[in-house]
Amino acid sequence: MKIPPMKAVIFDMDGVLVDSEPLHLIAFQEFFKRFEISYTADDNKDFLGRKDTVIAEILKERFKLPMSPAAIVEAKEEILSRLLLEGAQPRPGVHATLGTLTELTVPMAVASSATMPTIELVTRTLNIRKHFANLTSGDEVIHGKPSPDVYLLAAKRLGVAPENCLVVEDTINGIKAAKSAGMFCVAIPCEATAHQDHSFADLRLTSLEELPVADIFRV
Repeated sequence: MKIPPMKAVIFDMDGVLVDSEPLHLIAFQEFFKRFEISYTADDNKDFLGRKDTVIAEILKERFKLPMSPAAIVEAKEEILSRLLLEGAQPRPGVHATLGTLTELTVPMAVASSATMPTIELVTRTLNIRKHFANLTSGDEVIHGKPSPDVYLLAAKRLGVAPENCLVVEDTINGIKAAKSAGMFCVAIPCEATAHQDHSFADLRLTSLEELPVADIFRV
């Protein structure tokens, strides 16, 4: 499928810009060790792309945890921050793609279910913060992905109509959010999300390196 002309690009973060989905799982596993609870990839698979606050509410009930959802998020985020600082790696094609889009003066944003401190940490650690006009966290909206709220807010901040925004996503929840927002969605699954259904996306690629930037922005 040919991508129509676009005016802006909005990126999901986890699994798209940074290879972090495995780190989120490890962070939760370390957290659950405190309670001698085994937490597996199978336990985690339905949470990919969702807000930590929502995940924490479900986990508190499911595992009868003796702490508030906010405390669960805080504890998990502390572990995740350490893991990201130690081993955050960009996904293939990230630096080259962002560099080209910046040269073409294409407005860009991040719209992630992650907390704002985590978004800031990742974009600074990967040295890509300079490319984005704004960062938008799922915590800034009432409804997280698969609702469109975070993408609509990011587009509003860019000053670009939703139909003129291209979204890059890796999860089914994120794809549904982008399409509900009326945006063109390119799915680029990572290893952790490869098993999901990406048929809702307008186009599926294996890497950002395949994104036809010149065609999309009519160089």
